[in-house]
Amino acid sequence: MSFWPCNSSSNEGLVKNLTRTGVISSDLVFKAMLKTDRAKYLAQIETPDGGHVGDLQAYQDVPHPIGYHQTISAPHMHGHAMELGYAAIKDVNHPRILDVGSGSGYLTACLGRMVEDKGGHVFGLEIVPGLVQFAKKNIQNADGDLIDRGIVSVRCHNGWDGLPNEAPFHYIHVGAAAEVPPQALMDQLADGGRLVIPLDEARGGQVFVEITLPARFEAKPARRMSRQAVESLVVLGNGMGLAGTCLSKCSILERPAKLRTTIRSGSSNGSKAVNLSAIRSPEGRSWRQCCRFGRAAQLATKHAHVLELAHATFSGVIKPRVLDVGAGSGYLTAALARLVKDAGGRVFGLELVTALAQSARKNVLNAAPDLMKSGVLSLHCYNGWHGLPAEAPFHFIFVGAAVSSPPQTLLDQLADGGQLVVPVDDPRGGQALVGVTRRGSSFVHRKLMPACFVPLVRGDIHKKRRGISIAGDTEMPGPKALHSTHSFRAIR
Repeated sequence: MSFWPCNSSSNEGLVKNLTRTGVISSDLVFKAMLKTDRAKYLAQIETPDGGHVGDLQAYQDVPHPIGYHQTISAPHMHGHAMELGYAAIKDVNHPRILDVGSGSGYLTACLGRMVEDKGGHVFGLEIVPGLVQFAKKNIQNADGDLIDRGIVSVRCHNGWDGLPNEAPFHYIHVGAAAEVPPQALMDQLADGGRLVIPLDEARGGQVFVEITLPARFEAKPARRMSRQAVESLVVLGNGMGLAGTCLSKCSILERPAKLRTTIRSGSSNGSKAVNLSAIRSPEGRSWRQCCRFGRAAQLATKHAHVLELAHATFSGVIKPRVLDVGAGSGYLTAALARLVKDAGGRVFGLELVTALAQSARKNVLNAAPDLMKSGVLSLHCYNGWHGLPAEAPFHFIFVGAAVSSPPQTLLDQLADGGQLVVPVDDPRGGQALVGVTRRGSSFVHRKLMPACFVPLVRGDIHKKRRGISIAGDTEMPGPKALHSTHSFRAIR
């Protein structure tokens, strides 16, 4: 059984798992996604080794590169988008939907299945000509009747402009992040229509926002829920193993009250817990108040696979040394420290952003003070690109930010048999988590799984790309100040 609960070996299994975990709750969404086979929208994609995406990969709850530096989102993200769409059109006759950023055409087709019995129409927009042809071919091959019956169409057009000639729309889904909601899209909403879009936050990261144009003579108050909008790290494993005993399965977003995660070192001795309720963001907000950390650092919802990789690498090693580049909240650093404590090991956490380094230190002291007092864990405000040569060699190095290629400085700090795990940008788009193992003077690379991370920062020149405020920057206005005639809410 996979650790990530939605993975499956079939489309039916995937959709049922999305339903079982609460991502899908509507019967119409269930039937639409069941009828739209995700594998058929990935069949034409070549993998880095020259092969193709197989069914076992297609039905994993992970994003995949589709070329042109674009990805198809993970199924659970599509499930959320479908549920939001259903809420917008369930009481509408002949609903009209706009899908901005069609990509592979999969979500466009799912939306088409959702409205086919309601006399609706879905318009897919894609700015990249190659992807327009890709989406059209996929839909024609997999769900050609949607095109033949005029339910779905895909056009090559700048999505930020919308499709004014086909407006108004009851639901607009945008598959790319923006700094502010495009006014052109908001102007194309029907009364009661909803726009769903990820927005960049000035402090870093993103938030998924639903914008509603209230029906005439009807005003609904905005509701807000905390959310971590970016898929920081996707879990794809072959079994529960040690990580299953190390990390709880409860959703960080759905059940914050239950967040007491037990970290075991693999022995049969008593266990210690890292109390996530003690974690604070750099702005001082509690875990219950927010599941997102500022300065573009994301706290991944699942770290089980990282712990499994670490344990497999230094199992049997006396006094293993671990380097965690991009400590962020300090949570994974503490979990790794629990893993090495009984073996006499040490974990060094590096964080470039001063506020995050201070926040991580405070979090660990609040949640797991014994780790720092015993010297098992130490945190340093330092550029992770350079590693920590004074403390090398390391048996395991994890980098929580993406690079174009594994940094040689980090590879040079590996012990013989040690492993560097780092997300690497794919030239065709997307990222892959890569493991690099040192064998004497040579290094063995292997692709582990798809991933999605912010870039590894070398210095101030990259801070804007990462979303870090620097001198002279101004924060964008909050969503509620953007347009007085629309209601906004942050959603999961």
